[in-house]
Amino acid sequence: MMKKTLIATALLAGSSAAMAEISGNVTMATDYAFRGVSQTDEQIALQGGFDYAHESGLYVGTWASNVDSDFFNGSNPITRDPQLELDLYAGFSGELANGIGYDLGILHYDYPGYDPADTDELYVKGSMAGFTVSFAYSDELAFIGSTESAWYLAADYEMTLPQDIGLALHVGYNGGDAYDVPVALNNPPVYSGLPDTYTDWSIGLSKNVAGVDLGLTYVDSNGDGSTMFGDLGDSRVVFSVSKSL
Repeated sequence: MMKKTLIATALLAGSSAAMAEISGNVTMATDYAFRGVSQTDEQIALQGGFDYAHESGLYVGTWASNVDSDFFNGSNPITRDPQLELDLYAGFSGELANGIGYDLGILHYDYPGYDPADTDELYVKGSMAGFTVSFAYSDELAFIGSTESAWYLAADYEMTLPQDIGLALHVGYNGGDAYDVPVALNNPPVYSGLPDTYTDWSIGLSKNVAGVDLGLTYVDSNGDGSTMFGDLGDSRVVFSVSKSL
């Protein structure tokens, strides 16, 4: 959950701040929660990535995290046992004269060891005064075991509280034909009565201490999320320690 939001926000706000900029990040978290769903079976996640941003607004980057095969209904250690998610993305971002930021790009989710889960996603984002609205579309949402399309609409707000404590609010709406069919990550798969949408949200606090960012985030999804993903979609609190490089 945190990584795509933070990377996108940083690129959206500062991609043209210098002629060219290379940055990196590393995180240890008590869970990798993405769109309200645990990708690590609520276990520790080690994550990191690198970004290159040019003053023209063009950027490329990569990010990786361990994942748990339970998300992919994986019982076969050869064909359904991904241990790593590797994201590759590229896009163009900038700011209009009226202070509205924009970001257009493509993101590839790669799962070494389980190619059927690899997924491509197009996204567009707009931001102003701490608010960000984003829309993402996948022709095939393969990482949930579907060959159908899906989309994700999200709204985020970030502000600084007293004592330089960061507040991040997020709500996302997941929809599309991919959620109308059985998803492979249900074990056993659910073949009838599946919701065709679900909503996720989070509330996060962060604080920089001695050059390290400490984060505490409450993550949840509605009942439809729990119906689709079982315990992986239940509420949880995620603690993280991050460092920008």
